[in-house]
Amino acid sequence: MNDHCVVRAADGTWHVFGITKPTAEIDPQGERWFCHGAGASLSAGRFEERWRVCDFGTRAWAPSLAFDGERWIMLYGPDRLRAAVCDDDRLDHWREAECSLVGAPLESVLRDGMIFRLDDDSWLLYSTGKRGRSSSVSVCISENLLDWRFVRHALVTTPEAPLQPSWAATESPFVFRHGGAFWLSITYTRSFGGPAEYHDTLLFRSENPFDFGTYSGDAREPAARLYAHAPEYLHDPDTNRWWITSCGWPGDLFQPVIPGSVAIRELDWA
Repeated sequence: MNDHCVVRAADGTWHVFGITKPTAEIDPQGERWFCHGAGASLSAGRFEERWRVCDFGTRAWAPSLAFDGERWIMLYGPDRLRAAVCDDDRLDHWREAECSLVGAPLESVLRDGMIFRLDDDSWLLYSTGKRGRSSSVSVCISENLLDWRFVRHALVTTPEAPLQPSWAATESPFVFRHGGAFWLSITYTRSFGGPAEYHDTLLFRSENPFDFGTYSGDAREPAARLYAHAPEYLHDPDTNRWWITSCGWPGDLFQPVIPGSVAIRELDWA
């Protein structure tokens, strides 16, 4: 399992959905459905696998989920925004749904979308994208999780930034609240630069969820740097503990924490 999303259902069960494929070889074009697992707690790990979801015959990358009060909505990519809906309490049965995106400049919303609940009426969608030829993270807004409007580039990189692949280096954006501020996490990688680059995660802190500034490669610009690939940051309301995940392709070039799996450990804010 590679890029993934972890959510907590109404009954307290934790669910993980992530990119997978039939074989261990590196084959992004063969990633065409999501693996689904569930478990009682984050600390115990070892979720039970529940088979594949969203096997709709197209590439399926980087799922992100949110609950709208009646059903679960999943958004995923790449290249064009896709959606699926589920009203099954076990989160097993998903159906394709229409979604829309308006106002987005060319290549500003490429992949790795992440849904963030802004307030009672609106959600934000952060995505890996490009502004011109430079990598960026874009932010869109919606009131129903299916119809989205581009707002702006929430994080931009300069031409001097060290990584500028044509597919964008600002991978796996994840936004969360902590300590009275908003935090944006990205994995800054070309994917094939070795384990240290593959797990190079940068965190940016802001008072404004629409603006996390500029990254030029200066080590002073991020608020923190972590060794993880495509991490999610999870708060357990029952224990008030924070957790961080990591994943990745198998092999010596990538060296994920637990090959073939999503790894998790407690996050210490000290």
